[in-house]
Amino acid sequence: VMLRAEDAVRNARAADTGGRGELHVGYAPSPTARLLPATLRAFQSELPGVRVKLHDLSTEEMLAGLRERKLQVAVLVRPTRAMLRGLQFEELARDAMRLAVPLKHPFARLRSVLLAQAARESFVVFSRRDYPEYHEYFSALFASSGARPRIAEEHDSATSLVAAVEAGCGVALVPQALACSAGPRLKLIPLSPSPPPLIIGAAWLQDGLRAAATGQFVKSAKQAASNNYGIDE
Repeated sequence: VMLRAEDAVRNARAADTGGRGELHVGYAPSPTARLLPATLRAFQSELPGVRVKLHDLSTEEMLAGLRERKLQVAVLVRPTRAMLRGLQFEELARDAMRLAVPLKHPFARLRSVLLAQAARESFVVFSRRDYPEYHEYFSALFASSGARPRIAEEHDSATSLVAAVEAGCGVALVPQALACSAGPRLKLIPLSPSPPPLIIGAAWLQDGLRAAATGQFVKSAKQAASNNYGIDE
C-alpha cells in the first residue's frame, strides 16, 4: 500500500512539472465526443511523457473527484453555480440541442419539430441523481412554453439512453454530439424555437492551473474546441 501511495505521489509531481507521469481527467462521453479526441492529440504532441487517464463519470462524481484531488481536470457540461463551489470552470464550446427520436417515429420525417409538439411526447432522460444540471435545463426549457412533459424513464448513461429511444420508450433531448455515438440508430431533429445550446467546458481546482500538465490540457482543449465547433453550433 505504501509503495502504491508513493507511486501516486511521484506520478502527480511529474505531471505537475510537465515531465513524465499521469494526468487524471474526468469526462462525460456524450457531450465531449467531438472535443476529447482532438484535445488528447494536441496534449500528447506537447507533453508526450504525460499519460492521460480518462475516467467516464457522472457530473457529481467528477466534481467530487476534483475536490478530493483524484482528478486534475474534468470536461463536462457546465454545472450550476452552487455545484462549482471551490472550482474554476471555463467554457470551451457550445453544442446545439436536438430531439432524438426512433427512425420510425412520425417526427423522423420532419425537418424540425415545434417545442410545443415535442412537449406532448414521453421523454427518456438522464438520471436526476447523477445529472442534476440536465434536469434543470430540461425543466427550464419546457417551463418557458408552459408545458410539463412526462418522463417515462431515467438512465445513467448515453448508451442506455440511446438504446431506450431506439426501442421506442420515448424521445430524448440531447446535444448534437450524441450523433457521434448514436450513429444511424436515431434521428436527431432541430427544435423550434431553438433551445439554448449546451455549454461544455473544463473544470479544475482553483489552484489547479499551477500544474503544468493541467494547464496544458486546458490549453489543448481550447485549441480543439476552436477547430471543431462553430459559435452557433
